[in-house]
Formats: sequence, C-alpha cells, structure tokens
Amino acid sequence: MTTREITAHPSQLASRAAGGTVAANGTQMMSLVGLMVRPFPEPGPTIRTAMEQLQQATFEPPADEDELRELAQMPRPWDPATCTGQMRAELWDWLDLVAMWVNEQHLWNVTRPGIPECWPAHPPVVHDLAVLACSRYATSFAVTPAALEDWHRYGLPGFLERLRDRLGDACQPGKHQPRPRHERDETHASSRVRRSRNQRHCDDVGHAGELTAVTTKPDHDELHQRW
Repeated sequence: MTTREITAHPSQLASRAAGGTVAANGTQMMSLVGLMVRPFPEPGPTIRTAMEQLQQATFEPPADEDELRELAQMPRPWDPATCTGQMRAELWDWLDLVAMWVNEQHLWNVTRPGIPECWPAHPPVVHDLAVLACSRYATSFAVTPAALEDWHRYGLPGFLERLRDRLGDACQPGKHQPRPRHERDETHASSRVRRSRNQRHCDDVGHAGELTAVTTKPDHDELHQRW
C-alpha cells in the first residue's frame, strides 16, 4: 500500500507560490505571501460533490421514494463514520488543514489550547472538527454574510469551548496523553456488566407485559357514560 500524498498546508504553499505559480492541474495559484488572512482550505472533489448535492437537496427535496432512499444513504462529510473510500481519505487530509487554519487564523494566545496536533487520536475532536469544517464550508454557498456571522458567533466559539472542556490542558505540543476515561469505558463495555444491564432490560419488558395483561381498559361506552 502506498502512502497518500499529504496536501500542502497554506503556509507551505505561501513559500512555493511567491509571485504566483502554476499548479499541477494547470491553474494559477494565488500567492499567499503577505496576505493578512489566509483562505479557508477547500475540501477535495469527492467532498465538494457530496456537499453540493446535499445542499441542492435542501432546496429541491426529491419526491421519488427511490431518490429519497438514495439521499438518506448518501455519506455526510460532517459525520465521518458515514464516509468510506476516497471521501474518507480526502476528509482526513482536509480536517488536518482546517485544524491548522483554525489555530493560526482564529487563536492568538495560549489561554485556549486550540486543536492539538494529536487530534486524530481524540474521537470527540474528530466528530466536532468535521462539523466545524463542513459548516464553515457551507457558508461559501451563502449570498449574505449571515451564515458566516453565525459560524463566527456560535459555531467556532462553541467548538473551542467544548474542546477546552474535553481536553483541558492535556496534550501539550509533543505530549499526547492517553484517554483518562479508558478504564471506565472498558468496564462499561465488559461482558459481565452488559449482561447485567441486559437482564434489567428483560425484567422490565416482562413486568411491563404482566402489567398490561392485568390492566383493563374501559371500553368506549363506559368512557362516554363517565364523561
């Protein structure tokens, strides 16, 4: 298996694109040297296509049952677990660029730790980062600044607040820490504990069935006479 090519970070592109260069696909690359702000990283073609199709479906929902079923089964880039193959590969590359972009463009001091370099080892961060990236990309379809204002006002601060609550001061640069909840989650998922929960479920269902059997519901005539 060959190693996937890593997409260049905007800071790397800046050094290559001084004065402007031509990309491999023949398009002219904008020089990033001296820019006050850097553009939001663009996702790969598979993700762009999926996002455009899903965006279109919000305005023109399919009426055909087969098309509705097909729409429901489409992978959502903001939900990484639904993505496979090329889209999943593009997603990881894109989220890595987005993480660096957020840290560089929206954080200043170290009071907020930002997205750690080991973010792929943190499932909560992966889930949240995918939503953050896709919601930011979705603002590119907007024709007014309202959607981007909401992202700045609610989406990004909410993400950073959850990030701080979940990680605290853990995972400083070069110092990834294992998950503190690991032992608790292993116990929660153990066969013995799961059997105990399952027994409680079965007992509840059984007692609920007995309760239904002994409970008599008044018929319609009785209710009519009562009220």
